[in-house]
Amino acid sequence: MRILVTGGTGFVGAALTKSLSSEGHEIVLLTRHDAPPPGKELPIEWLAGIDAIINMAGESIAGNRWTDSYKKRIRQSRIPLTQALVKACDDAAKKGLPVPRVLVSFSAVGYYGTDPSADFDEQSPPGNSWLARVARDWELATVGISEAKVRLVILRLGVVLGPGGFLQRLAPPFRLFAGGPAGDGRQWISWIHRDDVVDVVGKALCDATMQGVYNLTSPEPASMNQMAAAIAKALGRPAWLSVPAAVLRLLFGEMADELILNGQRVLPKRLSEAGFSFKYPVLSEAVNASFQSD
Repeated sequence: MRILVTGGTGFVGAALTKSLSSEGHEIVLLTRHDAPPPGKELPIEWLAGIDAIINMAGESIAGNRWTDSYKKRIRQSRIPLTQALVKACDDAAKKGLPVPRVLVSFSAVGYYGTDPSADFDEQSPPGNSWLARVARDWELATVGISEAKVRLVILRLGVVLGPGGFLQRLAPPFRLFAGGPAGDGRQWISWIHRDDVVDVVGKALCDATMQGVYNLTSPEPASMNQMAAAIAKALGRPAWLSVPAAVLRLLFGEMADELILNGQRVLPKRLSEAGFSFKYPVLSEAVNASFQSD
């Protein structure tokens, strides 16, 4: 397959494009430099010979403090590009030109908002937080792709574990014997190992029965306490020094509540129903594998 990939150089994207290339697929990267600015169209020439699109471009939601300008960057790195991809497919279809067979477009479990006790699956409604609205609008940007006869798969991604990324940010205090949970430690983390992300995307590209929204998370969400304990055990360190919520709010502002101090328990109901077999369904195994290959 010839696959157009947006966001193909990030933590997940780089691993995904490497895997797809090793399987013989031809990867065409659409970088931020190549992408049209907000309000501009993507030339349909970009779709020539493209069999599938993987749309995962987006400014990191944890890459900076959530100032008004950074929040704007988060939105504009996701929604306008997705709209441009959909319109390009629609324009090509109206002109009788070939269109990709499938669009795999990423979203996030932030779609559901945060809750200390609820279980969320793909039928759960969106939350009301700022991040939930971003995820909802990102998904709404795909509306109309079916009119171009392009199969749509939306993947609501959880916290991705692997060599680097989320665990790389959490590990330094543990290595210095000063690690522990953030806040009260009871908040949920809906996680998934990067290898499973790659496998799900590969399945979504080739399996014509996959359509609509899927939660891209492990079947066993973990609490922050469990995550801290798993990291500590993998590194042979204690997990005894928690970081107070007040300190996190001082350091990270609004982002602390949505990304660190609160969470959501998201279950991959549709993947489970489809019989998908996770390589890393258990947190300890995923964390151990991540540090062993770091």
